[in-house]
Amino acid sequence: MDVKLPDAVWGVICDTLAKFDGIECRSPELREYIETHAQITLFDGGAFVADGNEFDLFVVPERQGKWRIRKEISAYLATMAERYDTAIVKISERNIRSLRLARFFGFEDRGRNEWGKIVLEKQLWAE
Repeated sequence: MDVKLPDAVWGVICDTLAKFDGIECRSPELREYIETHAQITLFDGGAFVADGNEFDLFVVPERQGKWRIRKEISAYLATMAERYDTAIVKISERNIRSLRLARFFGFEDRGRNEWGKIVLEKQLWAE
């Protein structure tokens, strides 16, 4: 079953893509594609949007800094660990808050992709 993104979360996705990637995404076709093809995990005030073991995290502005970040991210990563050995995030070097958050949760820099984003990985298996 496809998960539908709340309008507020879709707005954050579009704002983030425009700010850090220069991509305008307000088309209903793109939203439908993401809702149909991505693995979406909603939580109070945001969503994880994944393609396999690569994911993005989007939080509505009024919930940023006010939600239970450790609990949500830890639970999400535990679920990912059931299917994958590693998790990957790709973040613009200008998105300082997201980079800080990823590194706080143990993601390590692995270089840059062809679009200049910083690629970070986290090993998910238990040590």
